[in-house]
Amino acid sequence: MGAPRAEILCVGTELLRGKPNTHVPYLSKRLSDAGFDVARSQTVADSEAEIRDAVAAASARSAVVVACGGLGPTFDDLTREGTAAALGRRLSYRPALYRAILRKYRRLGVRISSNNKRQAWVLEGARVLLNREGSAPGQLLVLPGGRTLVLLPGPFSEMSPMFEEQVLPRLRRGPQVRRRVWRFCGIAESAADRRLGPLVRRPGPGVEFTILASPGAVELHCAARTDAMLDRIERRVRRTLGPFLYGRGGDTLESKLGKALRRRGWTLAVAESCTGGLFSERITSVPGSSDYFLGGALAYADSTKRAFSDVSAGTLARHGAVSPACAREMARGVRARLGSDLGVSITGIAGPSGGSRAKPVGLVFLGLSTRQGTFSRRFLFRGDRAQVRSRAASAALHWALKLTAAFIKR
Repeated sequence: MGAPRAEILCVGTELLRGKPNTHVPYLSKRLSDAGFDVARSQTVADSEAEIRDAVAAASARSAVVVACGGLGPTFDDLTREGTAAALGRRLSYRPALYRAILRKYRRLGVRISSNNKRQAWVLEGARVLLNREGSAPGQLLVLPGGRTLVLLPGPFSEMSPMFEEQVLPRLRRGPQVRRRVWRFCGIAESAADRRLGPLVRRPGPGVEFTILASPGAVELHCAARTDAMLDRIERRVRRTLGPFLYGRGGDTLESKLGKALRRRGWTLAVAESCTGGLFSERITSVPGSSDYFLGGALAYADSTKRAFSDVSAGTLARHGAVSPACAREMARGVRARLGSDLGVSITGIAGPSGGSRAKPVGLVFLGLSTRQGTFSRRFLFRGDRAQVRSRAASAALHWALKLTAAFIKR
């Protein structure tokens, strides 16, 4: 593609001990949108030596390096020192910068300690980036050859506005890049990769592909120089994987299902067993889902299936809770109970125990019920307990979407 290379460096021992890192997804997208090829991200501990080595390596191989964290006032905020060691640059104290920090906190009625003087040390040749949300200033350096190194504060509420307002406008943009994402369900990553092979293995000049997968879903990401190129690629994608394609860009299964239900004028109810509320959580993650989602039953025990989704004792005795008959009765029962237009049910064995030769771990039955009829489908999902549950919820969302969309087209 010829786009300049960018790297992201996150500093913080807490990130290596399990604290979620929200910075990399945000910065990767914003840098990619600006025309940079984000080739690497890494996280290092609050160690001057680790920071030094990481900054030295990244700044030697990439046009832009964005480092986050380690700019606070405490003893373990060592990004300034590590960067100075990596670049062989001096740090100098800026009294005026410290006075500005003091004035800011006095206006807020907050007293700060003398430790905050550490935040007024600036790398030789750096441009100071003011922090309107906190105390730690950022720094931007233009290195030999036009390479750029940016130091940003760690808190997301401070980092993101500083990056948007003071960094992105100064970064040199690479070639214009157009991006598109296609989202699929009901096909494994390996099968999608095999079918898309003739397209993605020979992308042609100016085109790049990436295939990403999560339990129950596959994404194809494409970067190209023009929208016309992306349109041609999309036509091939639809010919190859059309039955599995449910959305583009920011679409999710739950948002697409919500739109389809609104267009159809339908309401939805669900009876969940092995997914334990995961389907409902995904549905209600969409703003405005109360327009079409009435609620449901977390029908985990057999007694709850009988009480709240009207599964008969005879069905449970003859076929068991994990059966097509039970799935159909759960879907029909919850639809009738809540008066919805569409009823969905999920029942299965998520594991790791509880399976048998006849009904192995990963066996899931889904049910759909409308006024026109009630149906069930059998699935056998691979993976651990969390993956089986996630795949079952995705499959239920996808099947409900396809059925609702089919009624819209009539």
